[in-house]
Amino acid sequence: MATAVSNSLLTWDALLTAAHAWQFRPDELRVPAVRDRWLSRLSVDERTRYQRFPSGKVQEGYLAARVLCRATLSRYTGVDPSRWRFGEDVYGKPAVLEPDNFKSIRFNLTHTDDLTICIVTRAGEVGVDAEETSQTVDVSTMARHFFSRGEQARLASLPSRERGERFFEQWVLKEACVKALGRGLAYAPERLTVEQNDSGEPVANGRFQSSLHRPSSNHVAAAAVLRRRRAAPVSIYWWTVSAESFETYR
Repeated sequence: MATAVSNSLLTWDALLTAAHAWQFRPDELRVPAVRDRWLSRLSVDERTRYQRFPSGKVQEGYLAARVLCRATLSRYTGVDPSRWRFGEDVYGKPAVLEPDNFKSIRFNLTHTDDLTICIVTRAGEVGVDAEETSQTVDVSTMARHFFSRGEQARLASLPSRERGERFFEQWVLKEACVKALGRGLAYAPERLTVEQNDSGEPVANGRFQSSLHRPSSNHVAAAAVLRRRRAAPVSIYWWTVSAESFETYR
């Protein structure tokens, strides 16, 4: 569930024991003045890539992800959004390069039709995923290719009417975990099994801590934190943000 945002939580130090997932609707950037202001804050490479996308939802989703990422990082640091510079680790996972004194922050992004999410933390590695659940998928085939044998068995044991919904929950949970690892779903499905209890809620697995969220009636999302060794459990919060709040970072 989304909760009201307390300013006491939105601090740099708070991210040592929590992960904050911010969800945003890309269509809020259709206002030309807002879109152009934020385009000017992207890097040259980001603007070039934006222009290469065909106009429409793909271009809109890319811009929303870049804007939400920069605004979210700036929310906790006070850094001007245009100053962030990004790179990738050895697995291609995005990471902060500059400003140098904020390299300890970890973030991850996901976007689907009409939804973009950015998650940030300093408690460990982090991943987030979201899916639009009205799409039709071949559950058994997808599960066979990407889920562990234990996950497949749990899915197959469910009544058929529940299987589709639980599949999407399992998918986003698994994807969030492997993104926290810096990998993809094709990464050895048997190496990681995501457990859910009878009500579908994720169960902590070693250093992994996960959370399920329903951003809308047509979406399901999951966040996963791979905590540092000997680190205490973290709190995972889900919030909604609007383009209006981005005006703080003019």
